[in-house]
Amino acid sequence: MPHISRKQINKKVLQKLHDLLFDSITNKNITNKQQRLAFSELFTPTEKIMFGKRLLAIRLLSQGVSPYKVGKVLQLSHTTTIKLQIRHEKGTISNIEKMCNVLQKGPLINYIENLFKPLPRYGTSPSKLFKEM
Repeated sequence: MPHISRKQINKKVLQKLHDLLFDSITNKNITNKQQRLAFSELFTPTEKIMFGKRLLAIRLLSQGVSPYKVGKVLQLSHTTTIKLQIRHEKGTISNIEKMCNVLQKGPLINYIENLFKPLPRYGTSPSKLFKEM
């Protein structure tokens, strides 16, 4: 789990941090390749996994997949999936759902489909199932 300092950060500084992150994602002068490389340098492997799992969990929950199944497939805690489900039901993550709908048209659909395929019993590594993405 990523560690965040217990020291409170000034609200103005925090807003500037959020603005910088948002601008780095949405700036049209930064190519996709530059964004990808920057995020690879910026986020730790744990943060990438955590972020990806949450995005995918929100997408699956918005498709009507049960929190139990989402947690089991993505190896998320019951608490996390229930919190995301509650936020989905309240409509507080509708913008994330819209973003996931856009991503759904790309390689995300293949990833989701592969997650729910049963794993072969013998002879195939699970990592090989996702190589084609």
